[in-house]
Amino acid sequence: MTAESKTCSICGLLKGIGRGNIWHSNGVITARYPPYIRGTLYDVDELNNLVSKLSERMDYDIKPLVVEGKRRDGVRFTDSLLGNLKEMGAEPPPSIGIYNMVCRFCATWGLGRVEVAEYQEGEKGSLKVEDVYSIPMFSGDAAGTFEAVEKKRMDVEWHGDAAGGVLELVASEGEPEMEQRIEQEVEMGIPCLEEGDLEYRLCPECGAPMQISEQFEWDETRARITERDSGKRYILHNTNGIVAVVRSLREELGEEVGAIITDISRAYARDYYSEISEDTSIDAELLKFPLRSWGRPSRLLRRLDSLNITIINPYSPSVVAGRLWGLLEAYEGQDLALQEISEEGGVLDLALTD
Repeated sequence: MTAESKTCSICGLLKGIGRGNIWHSNGVITARYPPYIRGTLYDVDELNNLVSKLSERMDYDIKPLVVEGKRRDGVRFTDSLLGNLKEMGAEPPPSIGIYNMVCRFCATWGLGRVEVAEYQEGEKGSLKVEDVYSIPMFSGDAAGTFEAVEKKRMDVEWHGDAAGGVLELVASEGEPEMEQRIEQEVEMGIPCLEEGDLEYRLCPECGAPMQISEQFEWDETRARITERDSGKRYILHNTNGIVAVVRSLREELGEEVGAIITDISRAYARDYYSEISEDTSIDAELLKFPLRSWGRPSRLLRRLDSLNITIINPYSPSVVAGRLWGLLEAYEGQDLALQEISEEGGVLDLALTD
C-alpha cells in the first residue's frame, strides 16, 4: 500500500496547510477548527530586525520580554490543541507524543527542524534544533508548550546559534506577576472586523488560495517557507503572541515604543520594496497583505500632496503601519512625512505627505 502524499497534487502546497486553515474575506487567516486562532505569515528577517533594532534604540534588551510573550502564546496554543483532542473523543497522547507532534508542526510552519533530545517528566527536557527562525521567539514557544503539558513554568537556556543548537528546559517556581500580565495580553487578542469582500481562487483539492502556492515554496523537509520572488524566509505562526509582546513592551517601556516599532518597520520595508519596485507595483503588493493575514487594504487615496490608506484588521497596527509607510516611500521614490496615524476597533488609517 502506498502512503498518501502530504503535498496537494494540484497546487503543490502541503495539504495540512490548506485543510487546516481558512483565508477569510476580511484579510485574516484562522485555524479551521475551534478556537479558530488567527495566524500570520511573517517575514523572518523583519521579525529579527525588529527585535535587534528595538533593543538598540531603547538601549534595553527586549529578548526576555519576547520570550515571555511567546511562552504564553505557546501555553494557549497547546491548551487549545489538547482541548480539541478531548472534544473529539481522542485519547490524549503521552507527554512525549505531544512534544513530537509539536515538533512536526514546527517543520510544517517553517519554524525549524526540531526533535526531542531528552525528557524527564515534570523536571526537564531538551530540544535539538536546526535553522531556528528566532532564538528568543522559539524559546518562548517551546517553554509554553512544555508548561501547558507539565503544568509547571519552564525556564529556558539556549546553547548554540541560529544555525543550530540545543534548547534546555528546566522546571522552576516562575514569576506569577509577569505570567498573569502576559496571559491577560494574549487572551485580549486583537479586534477583528467581520466585514470583507475579498474572493480567492481556491484549490479544489486542499482549499488554500492558489496565490499562496504561487507566491511561496513550502518545503516541510527543510522546515522552510520561501517567498519565490525575493528568496526571503517566512513562517506561519500564531498572531496573538506578537500582539502580546508589543503591548507588553509599551507597558514596560512607554507608549513611544509603538512609534519606534513603526519607524523600524518603515526602514526595513523601504529597503525591501526598493529592491523589487521595478518588477511589481503598489497594487500588486497590497493584494498580498490579506493573503498573509496582514489585513485588508480598503483604499489608497491620492491628493495633491498626500497619500491616505486604510487597512482593516492589521495583525499589529505598529508593524503594519511601518510596512505600508516604507512601501509607499519605495514606490513614490521619496521620503514621506507622517501626517496622521490612527487605529481603533480594527481599522488603521495612515496619512502621509510629501
